[in-house]
Amino acid sequence: MNPALTPNDFDACLLSLERALVHARLACWDNNVEKATAIVDAFHNLPRLLLGPKPGWPTADWSVKGHNEMFLKPLLERYPDLQGLAVDIALPTDTNRT
Repeated sequence: MNPALTPNDFDACLLSLERALVHARLACWDNNVEKATAIVDAFHNLPRLLLGPKPGWPTADWSVKGHNEMFLKPLLERYPDLQGLAVDIALPTDTNRT
């Protein structure tokens, strides 16, 4: 587990990842390959954030905030129908949270 994450952040990220996989599967069933690809692209590196820094990984300075800025917010802008479906559960409500 990434020591920089609180247990609540860790759990929120796992739930967000699980919901993202469900919605990617639903997009595939609807033959919406672009949406499925966008969801998977936004979440495929989240396990590295959860694991924490490892030698040779370019994710050493990642945070929940970084994940949200780089991947989650652009996904939700492109597919606003995903908002409120637990895919966005890792979005911080407190601006001081990292």
